[in-house]
Amino acid sequence: MTGLNFFGYAAYSGWLTTYLSGERGFDAATAGRLVAWQFAGNIAGGFLWGWTADRFGRRFNAIGFLIAAAAIIAYLLAPSSVILLQLIGLIYGASLCSSVTWGPWLAELYPPHLQSTAASIFNWGRVISFFAPLITAQIAENFGMAAAMASASLAFTIAAGLWLAQRETLARATG
Repeated sequence: MTGLNFFGYAAYSGWLTTYLSGERGFDAATAGRLVAWQFAGNIAGGFLWGWTADRFGRRFNAIGFLIAAAAIIAYLLAPSSVILLQLIGLIYGASLCSSVTWGPWLAELYPPHLQSTAASIFNWGRVISFFAPLITAQIAENFGMAAAMASASLAFTIAAGLWLAQRETLARATG
C-alpha cells in the first residue's frame, strides 16, 4: 500500500513538469505555477485529512486516493486551460495528502511493543518507488507520457482498495 503510494507519486508528480512543458507546451514559469497549486493543495489537504481521520476513521481517508486517481485522469484529459489545470492540481494535491494518517494508523495496527517499528513501515514503500522511474520511462517510450503518468491513477486506486481492506483503529466513544 505504501509502495503504491510512493510509486503513484513518482509516476505522476515526478514527470509533471516534463509533461507540462513538453506535451502541453507551457513555458517553465507557467509549469511552475501549475505545480505550485498542487503543493497548495497538499498544505490544505494535510489539515483536512487529519481532521477526517480523527472524525470518521483511519480508513475513511482511502477516499482521498480515489479522488487523486480521478484527478490525475481529469488533468491528463483536460484542455490546456491554466485555470482548470490549477483547480484540478489543487484537488489532486489535497487528495494525495489523505495518507497523513498513516503514521499513527500503521502504529495502531500493531501491539504497543511494535508500534515504533510499525510506524516505519510507511517508508518501506520507497523500495517499490525506486522502480517507478524505470517502469514509467518504458511506458512513456512505448505509449506516451500521459499513459505513463496515468499509471499513477491505477496505483492510487489499488492502494485505496488495500487501505480499505485493513482494519479500522479509531476508537469510538461509547455512551
